[in-house]
Amino acid sequence: MQYSSIVARNGRLLLILFTLFSMPGIAAKRVGPVVVPDNGYANGASYGKGWNCDFGYRDTRETCLKILVPANGYLNSRGNGWRCDRGFRPENGQCAQIIVPENGYLTKSTSGSGWTCGRGFQISGDTCKRIEVPANGFLTSSSLGTGWECERGYSVSGDTCVAVPLPANAYLVERNYGPGWQCERGYVSNESKTCDKLDVPANAHLVSNGNDWKCNAPYSKKKQLCIM
Repeated sequence: MQYSSIVARNGRLLLILFTLFSMPGIAAKRVGPVVVPDNGYANGASYGKGWNCDFGYRDTRETCLKILVPANGYLNSRGNGWRCDRGFRPENGQCAQIIVPENGYLTKSTSGSGWTCGRGFQISGDTCKRIEVPANGFLTSSSLGTGWECERGYSVSGDTCVAVPLPANAYLVERNYGPGWQCERGYVSNESKTCDKLDVPANAHLVSNGNDWKCNAPYSKKKQLCIM
C-alpha cells in the first residue's frame, strides 16, 4: 500500500508539472550561460535563448543571418524581414515591378494585378479600355457591367439609352426593371401600358399606395360596391 501511494503521488506531481509546462505563455527557465552569436545581443530574459538578433538580421539555426534586401526593397519596421517599394511586389525573392498600363494607376494591394483603371476606363486583359458612354447616359463608379447607366427618363436598350414612353397620369421612377414609370395615386396600370382611373365606390377610400381601394368600416366589399 505504501509503495502504491508513493507511485500515485509522484504520478500526480508529474501530471501537474506536464500541465504547467504545456500551458501557453509558460516556458521553462533557461539553464546555463547565454551564448550570444555574432550580430546578436542579450535580451536579459530568464527563459528562451536569452538573445535576439540585431536589426537587419534573422535568427536562423542559432545564428544571426544578415537579411539580403533586394533592389527596390527595404527592411521592415522590426528589421527581421523586407518589403518592396511602392510599384513593386515580391516575386522569387526579388522585387518585381508592377507594370501599369496607360490610363491605369497603382492600388494599395500587391495581390492580383496591383493596378486598376482610371475613371472612364475598364480592365480589358492587360490594358485599360475606354468606356463608350451612349447619348443620354453617364459613367458609374462600378467596375462591373458596362460602366455606365442611362439618365433619368431613359432606359438601357443594347448599347444605347432610349426614352421611356411615359403615359398620361404616370411619373418616372428610379428602377432598373419594369417600364420605368408608375401610375399616379388613384390610377392603376393595365395591359396596354397606360394608367386607368380607379372607380372608387361610395363609402370607400384609396389604400396607402393609391393603386386600390377598400371599404370604410363598417361597410363590406361586395363586387364593386361597399354595403352594410
